[in-house]
Amino acid sequence: MGMGMGMGMGIRSRRGVVATVVVAVLALAAGCASSSDLLQRFESHMDGVGGVVEIETAGTDSPLGVAEAQATVVVEDDLSDDDLEAVAARIRPFVARNVGDSSGWRFVDVRRGAVSFEVLADEGDTAAQLDLARRVADDPVFAEVSLATHAFGEDGATGDDSPRRGFGITVVPSESSDVLSAWQRARSLRDAAAQLTDVDVTAWSPDTRRFVTENVSGFPSVLDDPATSDVVLDAADQARLLDAVGAADLGGGRVEVLPEGIRVDLDTPSVTGHHSRDEVAEASPRAARIAGVLVGMSEVPGTSIGFISSPDERRELDGDLSAAESLVDVVAPDTVTYSAISARSVEVWTSGLEGVVPAMQAIGGSAAVSGMDEIRVSSGAADRRGLSFSGRPEALAVLASVTGAIVAAPRIEGVAVTATEGRLSIELDDADAATDAAVADVVGAVRTAPAGTVVTFRRDVRGAADLVTETVGQGATSDCSTLAADDAALCAIVRSAWGA
Repeated sequence: MGMGMGMGMGIRSRRGVVATVVVAVLALAAGCASSSDLLQRFESHMDGVGGVVEIETAGTDSPLGVAEAQATVVVEDDLSDDDLEAVAARIRPFVARNVGDSSGWRFVDVRRGAVSFEVLADEGDTAAQLDLARRVADDPVFAEVSLATHAFGEDGATGDDSPRRGFGITVVPSESSDVLSAWQRARSLRDAAAQLTDVDVTAWSPDTRRFVTENVSGFPSVLDDPATSDVVLDAADQARLLDAVGAADLGGGRVEVLPEGIRVDLDTPSVTGHHSRDEVAEASPRAARIAGVLVGMSEVPGTSIGFISSPDERRELDGDLSAAESLVDVVAPDTVTYSAISARSVEVWTSGLEGVVPAMQAIGGSAAVSGMDEIRVSSGAADRRGLSFSGRPEALAVLASVTGAIVAAPRIEGVAVTATEGRLSIELDDADAATDAAVADVVGAVRTAPAGTVVTFRRDVRGAADLVTETVGQGATSDCSTLAADDAALCAIVRSAWGA
């Protein structure tokens, strides 16, 4: 069971009217066993167990003979703790014999009212589950509690929307409580049970807009931003981050606090996939306010603690974002369709290729650009030619002139240009498909750079090494004879276009 945790910055069950016991069973069976066979065996095993109201079943069978079955045993609302223990005692030997076997059951859950727990093969583990289930049953902090080694809410409200399909204890706060209080209460109960100390605690808000989980168990993360992979927050950090995202700024958005960082999503789905200017204008200041608060809580400058997404914008929380925000603002607002910023980088998408050079020039003319490591400009999805441009601040003027020449040459497609001081790197996305004329146009464009600029070519971003290196203002010097056939062919085209 479990999910995982670490670093300190200094700065996660709705109670129903009818209480039930649910036994959820997922089974994989090989050979001739069908899901109905599996369910019938389980139903037979449960014959005579007191307090059972009904057994709800469901199952599927694959053409390969693999069966999957699930059963829910519903018991009386007022089932006593002793009778609950009797149900678990009836199931545990079944679990010990079958769970984990390649042709047997995968798990068995027991639910009483809004509290569910997994029956485990080890008697002591099951006792610990039962003990915790008793203690949380009447706790006013919780509306719903689940203790399981499989994903909480697989067939419930959370389902596949869960940002982490984890193992451990999952709670939903009651109306009189909140996510943070429920999470902290559940963690304290977990810590008091010796046999549960290595499981994770997760909390959801009833509307699923707030989520927090830890990772003491080492369960893999699914936070999808590599920039935050070096962050491991402790519970105190997580609590402070979650609490810092105010309800007014979050609005209808969602916040998820993982051990690897915080993810805030203010974006809302749209039928067209595009957002109106009003939607962007409404969400942007909320995102900026949240970012300012969260960044101010980090004690490790330059370390990303997560990101915020809002309509057509993305902010990485790795430091003061004011300079990056100002750089986006200098670009004509009618041309910006998307921006992604961090403390030291800016990416802007324009509404068309004709807006790329003006955007680059506007950013390059701002004093704030000097603090950046990289500026990226493209026209994103609006660009059918697959062109992208990036550069260091000191190289933006050169990059802009080369970009203008490339944009003006309609045969050039699938090219990424990176500019640093005195150097241009050209990556051809599909060099095999590029015509000799298109490659010659690329060469002609980059030769507009100042004399002495070193220009390198490689086949694509996966290329292990530069295939061609030439210098503007000098004749071609690259040796193509040592390259593999395909690379040598590209080298020869570049060398010929470059000229003596």
